[in-house]
Amino acid sequence: MIDQYVPKMGNRGIIGSRHLIAVQTFDVARLTTHPVPVVPGTFIAVSGEGPRGDSNGSGKTSFLVAVSILLADPQWRFDTKGGKAATGVLFRPDSAGVSIHQASPARSGYVVGVFADEVEALETAVTVWVRLTTSEPWMEVRWANGVHIADNEDLEQRDLQADLIWQAVRHNGTLSPRHMAEQLYGDAPRCLTYLDTPLRPPVPSLLSQQMTEMEPKDIGESLIALSGSKTHLDDERTLRGAVLVQRRTRDDSLLRAAEREREEAVTLQAIADRDAARAALAEAEAQWDLYVVAQCRKALTAEATAAEDIKDLAKRHATAAEIANGIENALHDLKNATDFATAERRARVAWAEAQQKTNGLRIRRAEINTTHRSLVEERNKLLKSAEEWDGRPSTETAEDNARSLLDRNRAELKLEAASAAIAEAAEVLDRAENGRGGDAGLLLDVLDRGGFEGVALFDVIEVDESVRAAWEPRLLPYKDAVVIDHRLLSSELDHALAEWPGAMVVATDELESNFPDGVRCRLSITGFLRALETRLEYRSAPDRVHDESLGLTISGNFPEPMTGREGLLVRLRRNLEHAVEFEGRVNTELQLAEAALRLASAKHGCAVAAERLKVINDDEDRLSKQIGELDRAIGTASERESELQGVWEQAKGALEGHDHQVALLQVRLENSQSDERDKRRRLRAREQERVELDVVAWTALAEGALHRYSGDLDELPIRDLGAVRVAATDRLADATRLFGIDERDETLPMEMKECIRLRKVLAAGSGDRAPTTDLPAVAEPLNRRLGVLAGQDRVTRARIEDQRAEHVRIHQGLERELADGERNLKVMQDMIERHLEGILGRVSEQFDHLDQQRGGSGADLHVVASPPQGAAEWVWEVTPRWKRSRGSGPVSYREVANGAQVKVHAVQLVLAAVLADAETHGRVLVLDELGNSLGEVNRKDVLGALKRVAEETQVTIFGTCQDSVLVDAADVCGELMWFAHTSEAEAYNRPTRVWGFNANSEQVELTADHLATGRRREGA
Repeated sequence: MIDQYVPKMGNRGIIGSRHLIAVQTFDVARLTTHPVPVVPGTFIAVSGEGPRGDSNGSGKTSFLVAVSILLADPQWRFDTKGGKAATGVLFRPDSAGVSIHQASPARSGYVVGVFADEVEALETAVTVWVRLTTSEPWMEVRWANGVHIADNEDLEQRDLQADLIWQAVRHNGTLSPRHMAEQLYGDAPRCLTYLDTPLRPPVPSLLSQQMTEMEPKDIGESLIALSGSKTHLDDERTLRGAVLVQRRTRDDSLLRAAEREREEAVTLQAIADRDAARAALAEAEAQWDLYVVAQCRKALTAEATAAEDIKDLAKRHATAAEIANGIENALHDLKNATDFATAERRARVAWAEAQQKTNGLRIRRAEINTTHRSLVEERNKLLKSAEEWDGRPSTETAEDNARSLLDRNRAELKLEAASAAIAEAAEVLDRAENGRGGDAGLLLDVLDRGGFEGVALFDVIEVDESVRAAWEPRLLPYKDAVVIDHRLLSSELDHALAEWPGAMVVATDELESNFPDGVRCRLSITGFLRALETRLEYRSAPDRVHDESLGLTISGNFPEPMTGREGLLVRLRRNLEHAVEFEGRVNTELQLAEAALRLASAKHGCAVAAERLKVINDDEDRLSKQIGELDRAIGTASERESELQGVWEQAKGALEGHDHQVALLQVRLENSQSDERDKRRRLRAREQERVELDVVAWTALAEGALHRYSGDLDELPIRDLGAVRVAATDRLADATRLFGIDERDETLPMEMKECIRLRKVLAAGSGDRAPTTDLPAVAEPLNRRLGVLAGQDRVTRARIEDQRAEHVRIHQGLERELADGERNLKVMQDMIERHLEGILGRVSEQFDHLDQQRGGSGADLHVVASPPQGAAEWVWEVTPRWKRSRGSGPVSYREVANGAQVKVHAVQLVLAAVLADAETHGRVLVLDELGNSLGEVNRKDVLGALKRVAEETQVTIFGTCQDSVLVDAADVCGELMWFAHTSEAEAYNRPTRVWGFNANSEQVELTADHLATGRRREGA
C-alpha cells in the first residue's frame, strides 16, 4: 500500500548526460569517411555548395539523416519497423548522379558517434556504432567505452579499419533497433528532427511545418515525452494494470464460484438421478418376469398345430419337383446344337475385316488429299514473287544481300564516330568559352579544387600581326601554362600542383612594367615576357627563334594567330563546323546503303520463292497419281464388303430361328420351376415358423422367471405381450439415462456399451421370438455400479457443503485487496495529474516568455486531461495558442492565418519544452530547410531563440541553412559545417569543413588527432 506517489527520476540509458562531440560515416550517401567534430550545447549552422553553385545537393541533409539514425529519432519507428527504412541512406550510384561503372552501390555502411561528458571527457567517452545493411538484419548497434573511430590516412584502408573496429566493439553485445533508443538514451527522446527526406513517411511533428495536422493529444504526448515525464505515465499504467488484474482475479473468482455451484448442483442432481435409476431398474425386472412366463405358455400351444401343417406341404412339393426335372432335360438337348452360332460369328468377323480395310484406304486418301491442297495454297502465294525473279540462283542473291548488310553496318559505325566527334568538338569549345580550354583548363580545375584562382596564358595574352613571327614561337612551349597571382605562391600551391605532373604556372609581377612592343596582356607578366625576348633571339627567312645557351630553335610561320581568346575560339568553332558537315555526308551514305539493302533483300526473296515453286509442282504431280491409285483400290474393297455383308445376314437368320425354339422351352421350364419353388417356400416357411416358436428357449427363460414371479399363472395375459416387453426395456433405458450414461458416448467402458446394445436388442425383438439374453443379465453391470456408488454419494453431499463455506471466505479477501489497489491507484493518478499539470504549466510559461522575447504578443497552452478508464490510455490534449495583437485573445494553432507564424511557434514550443526539462542532458534538435517559409524578421527571431536556448540548456541544435539564411545564421551560430559536392562527375563529397569554438579543451583533445589524421592526405 502507498500513501503518496513521488515522481522518480527517469532512466537516461547508457549514454546518460554525455554530449555528442563527433560523427563519422561510412558509405552513407555521398558523405566522406572523415570524422566531423560537433560543438555541443550550441546552434550549429549546416550549409554547403552543390554542383549548381548553391547549397542544394551538397549532402547536408544526408548528414543530418545519419545523425537522426545515430540518436534513434522516434520518427524512424525503430521499435516496429526494424530499421529497414534507414538503409535507404546507404550510397547508391544513381542517387549520387554517377553510373554504376564509376562506383558500386554500398551493401553495408556505418554511422559512428562519440559521446562525452563536459568534465573528464576522456574517462567518460563512449562510442556508438550503427551498422546498416541491405539484407536482414537491416540494422545493428554496438557501443564501447572510449574513442573508437577510423583514422587511417588512406581512404581504402580507413574503410577496412571500420570493419575491424565493428568486430572489436562487440564485447558489450549487439542491440536491435527495437531496443536501441531505450538502452542507449533512456525513456526521453534524445533527438527530435524535422527532415525533408523521402526515406521515411512524412509524419507531422512539433518540428515539422505541418504542426496544424497534429491532433492536440499528439502534441500533448510529444511535450510529455520531451519533458522526460513519460515514465510517470508508464508507472501509472503498470499500477493500473495490476488493479485490472486484481479486478479480473476477483471477477474470475466469482465466475469460478458460480461455475462450481453449477457443477455441485449437477453432482447433487446426479445422486438423485441414481436413486431414481435404482427404482426404475427394479420395476423393469418385474415387468420382464411377467412377459417371459406368458410367452412360454403361448409357445407350447402353437407348436402342436405347426407339426400337422408340415406333413401336408411336404407331399405337394414332391409332385411339383418331378414335373420340372422332365422339362429341364429336354431343354438341355436343344441347347447342345451350336452349329448356327459358329457360322454367324465367322461371317460377322469376315464382314468387319472388309469394313476395316475399306476405311483404312479412305483415311489414307483423305490424308494425301489434305497435303495436296496445302501445296496448292502455298503455290498460289509464291506465284507473284516468282514472277519478279531475275533468273539468278538464291546462293548468288544471298551473297548480294550479305554484302549490302555489311555496307549498311559500316555506314552506321561511321555515323556513330562522326556524332562522337561532334560531341567532343562541342565539349572542347564549351570549355574554351568558359576559360577552361585544353590542358591549361584541366590544370585550372585542379587549382580551383585547392582554392586557387588562375587563368590560361593563351586566353589573356594577345600578339599584333606585325610581331607574330617573333613572338608566337617564343610562346608556343607555354600554350598549356596558367597565370596566377604572385601573392598565392606558397607550399600549399606546390602541393596542389603536385596533382598535375608537368604543370606550368606563370606568376604575375610584383611591380608593373611596360610590355614588349606588339604584345598585350590584362595581367602583369612583363618579367616573363622580357625574359623570353632576351633568351630567344628572333631570326628571319625562315621565321624562327633561337636560344643560344640551350642550342634550341623553334620555328614559326603559323598560318593563323596562336594566342588570344578570340583566335582560339575561331579555330574551335571551325573544327565543330567541319565535324557537323562530315556527319551530314556520312548520314547520306547510310541512307543509300539502307536502300541497297532493301533491294537486295527483295531480290533474294524472289529467288527463294522461284526455287520452292519448282519443288511444289513436282510434289503436286506425285500426290495426284497416288490419289488416283487409292480411288481404284477403294472401289474394289467396297464391292468385297457388300458381298460379305450378305453372307452374314443369311447366317444370322438361321441362328435366330434356333434361338426362338430354345426361348419357348425356357418359358415352360421357368413356369414349372416357379411352381416347385413356391411349394418348397411354403414348406420351409411353416418349418421356420415352428422353429421360431423357440419352445426350448422360452422354457429355459421361464424356469428363472417362475422363481421370481409371485402372481397367479392362470391369470397371465395372452394379448399385448409386446407392450409388456417394451415397458420393461423402457424402464431399463430410464435407469441407464438416470445413471448419467450417454448412449452416443464412444468412450464408455466396453461392458456398458454391451449393456446398451443388448437392451436395444431386447427392445427391438419380435413378440413371439425368445431373446438370447435375459434382462436381469443385461442390467447386471448397471445394477452393480449403482450399488457401489451408494456410499460414495453420501460422502459427496457432505464435502460439497464444506467447500461452499470456504469459497465465501476467499472471495471476501479478494474484495479487500481490490479496494486497497483502487485506492492506491487513485492516489497515484492524482499526484501524476498535479505533476504533469505543473510540467505543462512551465512549458506554457516558457512558450509565452519566448514569444514575448522575440516581440510577440504572448502565447500559452490550453491543457485538457482525460484520465484513463479501464485499460484505455491517459490522454492529455494540449492546444498551443498565441495572440496576434496585444488586445486580442489567444487563437488556436489550427486557425492558420500566417504559415510563417505557425513554424515560428512550432519551434518555440519545442524550445519551451526543452527549457522546462532540467533533467535530460545531451539532447539534439535537427531542423532541415531552416527558414524556408520565414520572413526576414521571423527568421532572425527564430535564429536568435535557437542560440539562446542552446546556450541556456546545453542542447545541440542543427539547422540546415540555404544561401538566403546562411548570412543571418552565421551571426549567431556556435559552429558552421560546410559540405561540398561541386562536381556531378564526382561520386563523393570533399572532406567536410568546420568552423567553430569549443571552450571545453578536454572534449576537443578527445578526437583532435583522429580529425587531423583523417584529413592530411586529402589536403583538407
